[in-house]
Amino acid sequence: MHSMFSLKSKLGLVVFIIVVIILFSALIAKNNPFAQPGIKVDLSRSSVIKEIQSLGSLETASYSIEKIVEAGQGGNAIQELLYGDRILLIANGKVVAGVNLFQLSDDDVVVRGSNLTVNLPSPVILSSTLDNSKTKVYDRTQGYLNKGNKDLETEARKSAETSITQAACEAGILEEARENAVERIKQLFEFAGFSTVTVNIPSGNC
Repeated sequence: MHSMFSLKSKLGLVVFIIVVIILFSALIAKNNPFAQPGIKVDLSRSSVIKEIQSLGSLETASYSIEKIVEAGQGGNAIQELLYGDRILLIANGKVVAGVNLFQLSDDDVVVRGSNLTVNLPSPVILSSTLDNSKTKVYDRTQGYLNKGNKDLETEARKSAETSITQAACEAGILEEARENAVERIKQLFEFAGFSTVTVNIPSGNC
């Protein structure tokens, strides 16, 4: 009798352990702490406007921008320890804005004697590029089971390029381009002999 009771107790313990294992497996299947996480990019750090300069021709404003970007694979403490892969990228880039004078039509230029009126199109972002010689990985940390994600730096650079464009827009690059375009066109045609030069140009939107 004691032997049968002991056997039932052991069977009950085995069943209990199996149930716990099944429940635990179902739980981690939805939120597996040992699973390899995806890439996340943090663009919340402030941008630094390194240089603002006026340009001629179609390009009327250029901003050089430094942006710190953090990107990586992470999650809970176990995921970080095993599969964590984070880089801190210091990105340097250049954003150029201006107006497309090729969009001008005959109706956009009105001459009345020595008076000239020019209607320019809205300023736009002409280019946004990273300076690869100045863009570098400042720091990188990896988990014990992570051999390094080859796409991590590429993703960080792509995000940085988009981010520096946004930073230039927020800093007012299109308004700068607009004001410089007005000044340049005025100087050009006043030098050509027009007594009054009026330049109309609407504000641009990033």
